Amino acid sequence: MMINMRKIAVVTGTRAEYGYLKPLMDAIENDGELDLIPIITGMHLLSEFGNTYKLVEKDFSKSVKVQMSLKGDNLKDMANYLSSGIQHFADYFYKNQLDIVVVLGDRSESLAAALAALYLNIPIAHINGGDASVGAIDGSIRHAITKIAHIHFVHTKENADRIKKMGEDEKRIFVTGALTLDTILNTKLKSKNEVFKKYNLNPNNITFLVVQHPITTLKDRGYFQMKELFLALDTLKKQTVILYPNCDAGGRKLISLIEKYGGKKYLHVFKNLPHDDYLSFMKSVDLMIGNSSSGIIESPSFKIPVINIGNRQQGRDRSENIIDVEPEKNKILNVIDFAFNNKDFLSKVGRCKNKFGDGRASQKIVKIFKDLKIDDKLIQKQITY
Repeated sequence: MMINMRKIAVVTGTRAEYGYLKPLMDAIENDGELDLIPIITGMHLLSEFGNTYKLVEKDFSKSVKVQMSLKGDNLKDMANYLSSGIQHFADYFYKNQLDIVVVLGDRSESLAAALAALYLNIPIAHINGGDASVGAIDGSIRHAITKIAHIHFVHTKENADRIKKMGEDEKRIFVTGALTLDTILNTKLKSKNEVFKKYNLNPNNITFLVVQHPITTLKDRGYFQMKELFLALDTLKKQTVILYPNCDAGGRKLISLIEKYGGKKYLHVFKNLPHDDYLSFMKSVDLMIGNSSSGIIESPSFKIPVINIGNRQQGRDRSENIIDVEPEKNKILNVIDFAFNNKDFLSKVGRCKNKFGDGRASQKIVKIFKDLKIDDKLIQKQITY
């Protein structure tokens, strides 16, 4: 008897997001009752950010592309980017029968897919809802997707409680933990010598990992903040691995700054890295600096100090290995010195625990997909207050 497999579309729009989603995509593909439809969109398809769609296609040969047009670097261009995504996702979803659409987090690509699926009555599963952050438009997008979505997979009980307060039915909310911990806890990452040799770095040097993104609610200040960071890095001249930012408004200005400094010998610039290599770097470096959520969520597993610059991650739950600092050169230098030399802080870093899961998120989500009753009651949400 032939099994009627559920078609689960997983939308990925950025290199970082893909690394997060890959364990779930693997688990869906390897399950005999589910049919994975990998959808590549957004930043993956932009050549200036490294054509990272190739990473997805290498892992999942059945991947399909849904275009989103980004024609500039300002806020209006981002609004048009979202609009084009809604149109192209609506076209694809209308032509292809899907049982569930999976979106992650707080990106424009996720919002575009969710809005299109909403209007076509396709159940939406949202991962990473309930986070609290105020430093970017991301928080508004995340909460908007929460109200659009029909199923919620969250990191922590605190995030589940926030979603309940938004009027979502607790029967739709599942605390699964962070998917990225599935990779960290269940994958043999490269050793320091292996990953440094692969990328021509000296394993004996003190090494920083830098990931700094634009700030969508304070677009021009993002450039100023990264310039202050570069002034601090240029003072210390420590071996530094730096990744390109995401494609949000202001991202191209940050890239121009990276290219300006990129010729310096201590800087090693990458448009993108395979997720396993990125995690291997995080495991191996002496310090992480920037404003990426990976500094909040993944870093505690590796017990490394993290300097979080500015307010992009303000409001998120965090572990004791993270220090917040204002985006000013001398303050950044002072806190780097603190991170290397304060014995109490280093002791906390060595003891910190990752509160975001147990490495079994993908298994939990796959079971829910298989057991979930897909009917009118799932689509017809009712507010609980």
